[in-house]
Amino acid sequence: KFFCGNSSPFELPPMERYSMGPVPTIDYPTALEDMDQIFVTKKPLFSGEECNLVIKLAESEGEGLPSSQSGKYQIGKAWIKDMPRVRAWFNDALEHVLFPTLAALFPNLVSDASQLRAHSVAILKYNNTHPRTDIHIDDALLAFTIALSPSSDFEGGGTYFEHLSRVIDMEQGHATFRPGAVRHAGNAVTSGIRYVLGGFIALADKVEHVRRLNERGNRLLLAQSGSSEETDLRYAERLFSLGLAINPECSLCHANRADALLRLDQPVEAEASLRTQIGMLPRDSDAHFGLGVALRAQGRNLEAVDSYRTALSIEPNDFEGQVNLAAALGSVEQYSEEAEAYKTAIALRPDDIKARLNLGVSYTSVDEMDKAEEAFRDAAAIAPQDARPSLNLGRLLAKLSRPAEAIAQFYAAAVANPEYFDEVKMGVGTARAQQGRLSEAVEDFRSAQRMDPKNERLAKSLGEMESKAETLERANAHIVNRVSELCGTPCQDVVDASSYLVCAITWEDGCGEAMPPEGFMPSSKVHELCEKACSFYLMQQGLLPGTSAA
Repeated sequence: KFFCGNSSPFELPPMERYSMGPVPTIDYPTALEDMDQIFVTKKPLFSGEECNLVIKLAESEGEGLPSSQSGKYQIGKAWIKDMPRVRAWFNDALEHVLFPTLAALFPNLVSDASQLRAHSVAILKYNNTHPRTDIHIDDALLAFTIALSPSSDFEGGGTYFEHLSRVIDMEQGHATFRPGAVRHAGNAVTSGIRYVLGGFIALADKVEHVRRLNERGNRLLLAQSGSSEETDLRYAERLFSLGLAINPECSLCHANRADALLRLDQPVEAEASLRTQIGMLPRDSDAHFGLGVALRAQGRNLEAVDSYRTALSIEPNDFEGQVNLAAALGSVEQYSEEAEAYKTAIALRPDDIKARLNLGVSYTSVDEMDKAEEAFRDAAAIAPQDARPSLNLGRLLAKLSRPAEAIAQFYAAAVANPEYFDEVKMGVGTARAQQGRLSEAVEDFRSAQRMDPKNERLAKSLGEMESKAETLERANAHIVNRVSELCGTPCQDVVDASSYLVCAITWEDGCGEAMPPEGFMPSSKVHELCEKACSFYLMQQGLLPGTSAA
């Protein structure tokens, strides 16, 4: 579908030249030694009219350049092979401009322009919702980027080169040519829209053995799990190791091999590969992140914290890095720092429910229950159809002795997702017990047990509660509340809202300066006024006739 053959004569334009840095290409690593390897045009290769036409055609033929995954980020993308009019323009550009330029820039690698082959060529679209890519290498021996948008159309943008620690900008119509193994990223666009054309180049007379080994291994890593998963992972690890046998300085091979080893639960071996990778690429945030994963898998959590922090010092806007740092901090009981890491993660991805739930759990570890409740309520508001926020909020409210509110949240979870029915019934049963409604609690626990008949702990608790419920029911037949209300609220409603523990406080504690009912004093306890509503509390204290303390 793409042009290949003899190219037209072309005068090479003046170029800015940059070194590739210390890491060689994946294949043919000696071919570009001691040479400038990144080239940026000083004059445009294509006119503004051409570039604007390509953008217009791509938007039309590429269906608006829909979102596509690029590492950890999303960008707009459409493949040129699927856009006939864009492809026709691009084939002309290959023949008359791009292939002659590549042949002239890389003579030690390109024997003749007729050997060049374009593959994986796309129009890319960046904006403030799809702003950037992560740092990566391209899946090709050579690569190029053409700036299609004028710089006045956007803020930010450009290409970040890791080894240079700088962003290189291009005006409309300019191009960058480089080996595919150069680590780079699409720098974040903060406003406007930036379009670029990115292409990968192979050579017909050069077999890229190491790249192909990595491609085969990666296909196995990306395969769906199943009965052959371990076999596939071991074969993938072997393929990456073969790549290293050909090119020991293949950083991609080390990264991929470490990934396979981590999935095989071999963190010690993964650590070795990752440390070698970091030795070659000390600013590779993904390598430091992976090292953190390997260290945590070995129980070396403090070291993992250091690795995640190093990764984040390089790439502070990495959501997964912040989440993993938070989890590692929690494992070493640094709960305040854990919460701060989750807050940073949420700022990066506000709609992530799991991060908000983990933030709530983190707050409970430092007894900041108000903040925990806020985190769970925020999660529930963002994802009302997700049962997890309501479940977590229900458990917290039960822990705070607010059983009526807890029950409402548990039932909200059941409405959101009936698959959580057993957990809902467990939660409701616990809250009912807090209200002193043991017979109702027993029914809820029985429902939970039917869903989980092998839960021995639940079965034992249910048996004990059934006995208490029978005793309480018999006692309740002979007692009444001595007043109907406390401060205008029915006795049972008070206990339902605040749990049976409210029975231990005094009238004055609950009603302030209001006058107590006739025959009672400000120091009278709630259980003295509302004996029946507080019957479970009285039974727990050994104060209910015919019963003993639990």
